[in-house]
Amino acid sequence: MMEELDVAGLEDLARKLAADVQPGDRFFLSGLLGAGKSTFARAFIRSLGVTGAIPSPTFIMDSVYSIVESGLEVHHMDLYRLQGSREEMLMLGFEDVLESSAVVLVEWPERMEDFKERRGCTISISNGDSPNSRRVQVEWNMAGY
Repeated sequence: MMEELDVAGLEDLARKLAADVQPGDRFFLSGLLGAGKSTFARAFIRSLGVTGAIPSPTFIMDSVYSIVESGLEVHHMDLYRLQGSREEMLMLGFEDVLESSAVVLVEWPERMEDFKERRGCTISISNGDSPNSRRVQVEWNMAGY
């Protein structure tokens, strides 16, 4: 599915996907700097019930949210600063997170060497036809489901 969306539409898509989220779901957010990956992640996490600040995890690389109402644990990971090696993912504990039952949103998944083989939803965001629009493509990899 490919759509052209404004920021409100991108946030609405995030809320719709979050409404059906299940433990172990993975969302891989691809796009250039400023494309809207963090905007999508914030709307997704907020719709699950988080009311406080939802900062970009660019420097901490993994923000964790415990959603009391649903019992979900949500990880918002940003791999921008990684080199992409398997050893790096293991050393930082990211492989354990990706193997857990937590819901995981990953910005810059291209930095994982086996990203294309991972099961989950890839959301690719790029510039649209106008300055305030984004082209959004959603693809599901159901391997392992």
